This record gives sequence, structure tokens and C-alpha cells, in this order.
Amino acid sequence: MIPNKKLVVTILIFLTAFLFILSSCSSLPLIGGKKKEKEEKIPPGKTVTVEGMETIKGVNQPRADTSAPKKSAAPATMPRKETETRVASAPSRPLSGSSLPIFQVGLKKKVAILDFENHTTYKDEKIGEAVAKKLSDKLEATQRVVTLDKTVVSEILNREGFKFEKLSDPTAMKRAHQSLGIQAFALGIVTDVSLLSSKASDTSDEEVAFATSKVEIRLIDASTGNLLKTFIGRSPIFGTREAGEYSRGKAVLKAIDFGLEDVLDGFLRQLDLLDWTTSIARVDGENIYLNAGKLSGIRIGDTLEVFEPGKEIFNPNTNLSLGWTTGKLKGAVRVTDLFGVDAAVAKSVQGNGFSSDDVVKSTVR
Repeated sequence: MIPNKKLVVTILIFLTAFLFILSSCSSLPLIGGKKKEKEEKIPPGKTVTVEGMETIKGVNQPRADTSAPKKSAAPATMPRKETETRVASAPSRPLSGSSLPIFQVGLKKKVAILDFENHTTYKDEKIGEAVAKKLSDKLEATQRVVTLDKTVVSEILNREGFKFEKLSDPTAMKRAHQSLGIQAFALGIVTDVSLLSSKASDTSDEEVAFATSKVEIRLIDASTGNLLKTFIGRSPIFGTREAGEYSRGKAVLKAIDFGLEDVLDGFLRQLDLLDWTTSIARVDGENIYLNAGKLSGIRIGDTLEVFEPGKEIFNPNTNLSLGWTTGKLKGAVRVTDLFGVDAAVAKSVQGNGFSSDDVVKSTVR
């Protein structure tokens, strides 16, 4: 009996263990059982489809809903492409100076250069004339300015019956503006020229010279005779070294050159503020002769506008000229030929009744 009892106990223990194991495993997902039932309860809208992968079911919103903005992003970029195309197709504008009014490429301002006053201790030297010549050369080298010296301006005004004691007189400048289309005058003073010279060495008689100078340039509006701005250029002593014959004179010229370079950029920027204008020299039938041509940058086919003279307005308190108003537009002319050094022939394309008192301007502002 005892062995039978042991057998019964063993069987009961085995069954108890089996039931325990079976109950603990009932919570695990079964391939064909409760998992399938739970999956079937998930709404179809909760499925997620990932490209290149199998369909996955879950409780989150479908990825297609969150990616909708990305699909609409492509059309959103289209206006940018259209805008960029419109900008690229816009016509190019003439070259200009940075933050200044556009300087029309090809048309040059006319500037009359007068002699500079020599306020140095070197009275025997023609320093004033040297400064005027160097300034003229530098302005011409920019390809933006046509320079005229005082002799040329005086001779032309004399031929027209105008005689002035000094071209620096505002009345003479205004006449030069009307007759020759000169936009500005440049004159000034040379001061503080100093020289330092010595022997190159104890064993050499060759002289070495250094110099300094101060150059004051006054830019004057020819149409009003008003001072626009005064520029002061100084030269450092270093860099002016000259040796050998005429070393002193060469050093002074080099110092003046440095002084002019110091103010040249500001001079041109101020000059750009003046309008480009010229005048009519003569009207002969359908031919209109202009006081500007090849040297001024005029080309055959250019169209220019013609205005009445306008009025010069003065400040009643200071009696200074404020400038000229723009007269009534009379018409436009087109250049048909260039002749002489700086003259042109034009014909009317709009309007009539042009005269030598009229003002001719560029159509580009």
C-alpha cells in the first residue's frame, strides 16, 4: 500500500506542477488564439503602410496624415523659382558708383582746371601750374572727365565776345557753362611744401631729397558759381625719396602727386552729383549742332532731351544761388553724326523750335 500511496502522491505533484506551468503560460500570445482576436478589433484606419515594408498595425495615426505637408511642399517652391527667373531676366543697369547716383557710362563731365595759387616759399618754381597739370592728367586717366585749361576756355569766350578778368568770377563760370557745357571748375592753393636733402653717403656727392606738401582743391558748380566742396590732400614724407640730378624738384612733384591721390576719389564722387548737360551751339534747318561729341562720350544714335533754360533761384537772405529749375521739355533729338574734336549733329525726333539757349540732357537719370 505504501508504494501505491507514494505513486499517488507523485502523480498529484506532477499534475499540480503541470497545471501551474499551464496557467502561467496562458498570458503569452498564441499564434492562432487571442492575438488574432485582438488584432481584428483594431480599426482599419489605424494601419500604417511603410514603403518597401509590410503593413504594420498600431494605435498611432497613419504616417500618411503626418507626411501630407511634405507632399504640398513641392508646389510651394514654385513661386520662388518664378521670382528668381524674373529677376534674372531684368535688363542690366549702367555701372555706377556705390551709394551715389548712377554715372552714365560713356558720358563724361567737363571740368575746367585753373592754375593753383602758390602759397609756398618756393616762389620761383611754377608749382601752381604743376599741380593743375597733374590734376588734369589724373582726371583724364579715369575716363570719366574731359578737362579744359584756362587758356582754351578764355579763347572761346573771347571769340563769343565775352571778356573776363578772371575765370574764377561766377559770371564767367556761368557763361562757360552755357556756351561750352562745362559742369565744374577746379582751382585751389598749394601750401606747406617742405624739403629735406642730404648726401647719399659720406663717400658720395649724390644728393637725396624728401618732400612734403599740402594741396587744397575747390570744386565749383559752373552753373551757379557756388563752391561745392573743398578737398585737402597731404603727402607723407616717406615715399617721396628722389636721388641724383633735380632730386629736389622730383621729390616736390612726388609729394604733390601723393596729395592729389589723397583727394581724387572724393573729388570724383562729388562731381558725380552734378547732372550731365550740354548746350546747342547752332540750329541750321533740321540740323542741330551740339557742344558735345566724341570726346564727351556721345555716340551716333544717342537720344537726348531738350529743355527750356529754366530759372535760377536765389536765397533772399544770403543772395546765394540755389540752382536752376528744370525748364519745360521741348522735345528730343537723336545724334546722327560726330565731327571735330567734341561736337555732334542731331536731328529732332520730337518737338521743334530749339535754340542755343536750351539745355540738353541725357535721357538716362
